[in-house]
Amino acid sequence: MGIAEELLALAGYLATSPSPAFEQASFRRSVSTVYYGLFHLLIGEAAQRWNGSAEARLGLERAFNHRNMREISEAVSKGSWKSWRTPQPSIPSELQDVAKAFINLQEARHLADYDNTKIWTSTEVDSRLTQARKAFQNWAKIQTDPAAHEYLLALLIGKKRE
Repeated sequence: MGIAEELLALAGYLATSPSPAFEQASFRRSVSTVYYGLFHLLIGEAAQRWNGSAEARLGLERAFNHRNMREISEAVSKGSWKSWRTPQPSIPSELQDVAKAFINLQEARHLADYDNTKIWTSTEVDSRLTQARKAFQNWAKIQTDPAAHEYLLALLIGKKRE
C-alpha cells in the first residue's frame, strides 16, 4: 500500500472512530487527510513516469504546486483544458470527475484546516471520503489514457503555452 492509499485509509479511520472528546479534531483531520490522499495519488502517479533516480523523483514530487493543480483541475473539470496534442484528446468523464474531486477536496481541506467556526458532521465527512474513494477508482480506470498522462504533466508545469 502506498502513501496515497494509507492516507485514504487513515482518513476513513479518523472519520469513523472519533472519541467524543476529539470528534471535531478527528473530523477535521479526516477531511484534510483525504485531500492529501488524492494529492499524493496524483503526484505519485506523475513521479512514477519519471525514469530518473529516487532522489530526483522526490524532487519532482516536491515541485507540484497546489494552486497550479487546482487551476488545471478546474479547466479539466469544465472540459475547457487544452492539451499539448493535436488533435486534442477527448477528456474521459472519469478524468473530469477526478479533477472535480481534487477541487472539492481542496476546498474542504481549507475549511477543515483554517475555519474553526465550521462544525463538521459525520455525513459531511463521509461525503468527502466517498468522493475521494470514487476518484481513486476513476483514476484506476483511466490512468493509462493519453489525456490522463497529459493531465499529470499539466499538474506539474501548468497550462499549455498559447
